[in-house]
Amino acid sequence: MIPPAKVCPEGISRTFPGAGGAGFRRQFASCPIPDSRLQFRPPETGRFCRSRRGRCRRQRGRPHTGKPGPMRQDLYQRLRCPRCGGRLGVTIETGDSNLVLAGWLDCWSCVERFPVVNGIPRFVPVMNYADSFGLLWDSFQQAVLDSALGITQSRDRFFRETAWQPADLQDKWLLEIGCGAGRFTEIAVQCGAQVVAVDYSSAIDACRRNLGDDPRLHYVQGDIYQLPFRPGLFDYVCCFGVLHRLPDAAAGFQALPRQLKPGGQLAVDIAPRRFFRRFGPTAWFRLLTTRLPMAQAMRFSRWLTACLLPIQRLLGRIPLVGAHLQRLLPIAPVETLSCRPEQVHERACLAMCDRLMTQHHQPGDVESVAQWLRDAGLEQIETCCDTLIVGRGRMPHRQSSQEPRAA
Repeated sequence: MIPPAKVCPEGISRTFPGAGGAGFRRQFASCPIPDSRLQFRPPETGRFCRSRRGRCRRQRGRPHTGKPGPMRQDLYQRLRCPRCGGRLGVTIETGDSNLVLAGWLDCWSCVERFPVVNGIPRFVPVMNYADSFGLLWDSFQQAVLDSALGITQSRDRFFRETAWQPADLQDKWLLEIGCGAGRFTEIAVQCGAQVVAVDYSSAIDACRRNLGDDPRLHYVQGDIYQLPFRPGLFDYVCCFGVLHRLPDAAAGFQALPRQLKPGGQLAVDIAPRRFFRRFGPTAWFRLLTTRLPMAQAMRFSRWLTACLLPIQRLLGRIPLVGAHLQRLLPIAPVETLSCRPEQVHERACLAMCDRLMTQHHQPGDVESVAQWLRDAGLEQIETCCDTLIVGRGRMPHRQSSQEPRAA
């Protein structure tokens, strides 16, 4: 069971192992959220006694009756403090029949506090470098979902890049880093996997709006550089469309293999270095759009898409050289999608905003990806380059790690 909140007879004064009472009170007083909003479980939900060291302990024989809500027990058992790796205690503020949970996760070692908002644990600052992605997926919430477009493009790409089989994912734990609006998340859930979807931006909320509260789907807003999980608990880890948008792609990759179980499999991709992407019109426009406010940059990207999409279609009709001429335009080739015209336009707008509004663009190469996989100690390494550079590997088998235990 999820352990109950630590409640003292005095009210909100409480301490955790590894931190003295005064230290915790200083941290509590410096919390940026007003004290009136930090509502802890009242003392009558359980009896507590004070030990010699001054910490509060719950007396045995009084089970906790709070509802865990959408942050289910299976996810909670896998969570750890991203700062120090310590265990997390949970304080439940609200939870109703709609499984909406609000509360706090408190580290028992370093006394860090992380909010749980709308049932999603949040381990990142409210404002961060990925804000453009949050705005992007809020505006184009269903522009890439196979279920919304009636196509199989995302499904085909997922299994092509991972080389996994749908039957292999049944009842396995899969960690997806950079889920966005849930493009590949819904594919994994449809295969019967237990999926933990992680995103650094507010796109995690768009993902939840798209896919809902499936019992096999867990949402976490976290940082790839400090993932809030116990190491070695996932059968599969995938990270698509993320590494080349990080400030440090190599450091972001290094956080992924340690999440694998022995025998677990990893699949990543990264954009290759392209001359026209670095020196062509896309780079020129980025000099402007990365300096504009996000709302203005999005309006400019939409306007540019409306101007260039007809030109792209005309160039595509030119025999032999049409496809090469299209690459000169800073717009993704979306004319091949078998969707309605308005859906194709929205997909083109999304691709344009993605190219022009992202703060970082750090492409890679096949040799670097292969070296990352080798340095991580993976085996059965495979790399290839088509539209993107894809890398795959497997964690070597060794003594089986223990399954997560209830905290």
